[in-house]
Amino acid sequence: MKIFTSIALTLLASLLTACTAQQTRPPTPAETAFAARTVQELNNTPGTQTSHANTQSRSYPVVTNSDLIAPQDTLDVNVFKVPDLSAKSLKVESTGKISLPLIGSVQVSGLTISQAEQKIRQRLKEYMQDPKVSITRTDKAIGKRVTVEGEVKTPGVFPIKGNLSFLQAIAMAQGLSPLADARNILFYRDGKQYQINLGLVRTGQIPDPVLRGDDRIVVLKDPAKVREKKVMDYLPVITAPLSVLPGI
Repeated sequence: MKIFTSIALTLLASLLTACTAQQTRPPTPAETAFAARTVQELNNTPGTQTSHANTQSRSYPVVTNSDLIAPQDTLDVNVFKVPDLSAKSLKVESTGKISLPLIGSVQVSGLTISQAEQKIRQRLKEYMQDPKVSITRTDKAIGKRVTVEGEVKTPGVFPIKGNLSFLQAIAMAQGLSPLADARNILFYRDGKQYQINLGLVRTGQIPDPVLRGDDRIVVLKDPAKVREKKVMDYLPVITAPLSVLPGI
């Protein structure tokens, strides 16, 4: 009986050691580089395709998500000296479009104000020479949401006010559960799936992704932690007196 118990405990100790080693393994340089590229894509950083040397000698305008036109924003569109083609208090539709006299629907969601002005200007050039267009955002949409689900302590749908980051969203969900896989958190945006390593974000090795409306974060279970929990759950049974078993 003592021999059997000793063997069982040795096996359990080996399983726990393997689980711990898997959880504490540092990411490889390739994994860190891949994680950094993922966040760059999510943050849509201008100039990320240039070399490191080029980025030192050039400066790029930084566009944040709050600068972009979004559904439910309210816009005033003014065509200089042509009031009949201007429009006030235009609500950006859920499809991201606004409707203007003469040119009809224009997709503006996801554009900056200057980009939207240029797009409308190009459309108006079909009907008039050198149109001058200015756009004023009179009301910024509120009510954007991010969904955090899976292995967090308080899953839910949380409002995005101003600039909300990935780490802040995790904090709003009260952090990860004990079984969470912090190395491989799924991030969904515009139908695409990304993988985020929370540890690399926390330690500053990669940037903290900036969230947009309708982003979804899914925290998966860590298989090693699940196995470790099963081992710990069975430990009292293994170490109990074996005399209670039949035939012992």
